[in-house]
Amino acid sequence: MSKSILTTNIITDITSPDTSIPQPRWQVREFNSLIYQNGYDCYIQKAMRCPCVDKGTGQALSTCKNCLGRGWLFVEKRKTKVIAQGMGDSVKYQDWSKTTLGTARITARASDKLNFMDRIIFTGTQLEDYTEILRPILYNNELIAYPIYEPLTISNIYLYVGDSVKLMPLSSDKYTVDGNRIVFDQSIINYIPSNDINQNIPDISISIRYSHYPVYHIIQINRQLMTVRSNDYCSNGGDMRSMPINAIARKAHYIWDAQRFDNELLDNSIKKE
Repeated sequence: MSKSILTTNIITDITSPDTSIPQPRWQVREFNSLIYQNGYDCYIQKAMRCPCVDKGTGQALSTCKNCLGRGWLFVEKRKTKVIAQGMGDSVKYQDWSKTTLGTARITARASDKLNFMDRIIFTGTQLEDYTEILRPILYNNELIAYPIYEPLTISNIYLYVGDSVKLMPLSSDKYTVDGNRIVFDQSIINYIPSNDINQNIPDISISIRYSHYPVYHIIQINRQLMTVRSNDYCSNGGDMRSMPINAIARKAHYIWDAQRFDNELLDNSIKKE
């Protein structure tokens, strides 16, 4: 039987306990109740490194449909509540450019087991607006584009038809939203002039503004492995219990690009019995 180099070494000495000093007790139950009663409803998905990553370069395969070439996949959506503070788009101006942080401070119960790159999707009434440029592609006889987030309501959407022409607003009958997939009516191609006879369809550029659920990814764990001796009335004589996790999260569009038009994301989650 093989031995562990960490746990089977011989113990040569033991530090004696000191019980003469009064010991404070933490009420972990109260911390957890605070998070549950005042936290935001959300989903948490566990992040895992995709095994498609190349051994030599460490880069993910661009053809992998498990991670879409990002190197990360997300499994086991968990419904819970977390405390979120500072959910904003603070902009810092450097000497050479401006940088937008888009970070938030997250406090979650230890049972949620937050870790690096885990995805948090805030549901409920708090929504954000986001604007981006879509460049639809004709694929499988559909004119489609993938925004970064899943649009809930589209407030403004304009088609670019020329540098000396006003933008053309698209009515709701010109597109269909399906998750984070938008299918456009192919008739919009006729509004765009093209002088290239070898081009099947002209380059399409659409500006869109829509509301969506806030989505963040954990980028830093400030407090993860903190266990204290609890004084909860349900504990047995002051058991060691885990304190809530504190982490820094960042908005998804500062981490990922939009999904590529020709890729289908496979779901690797396994439903627990």
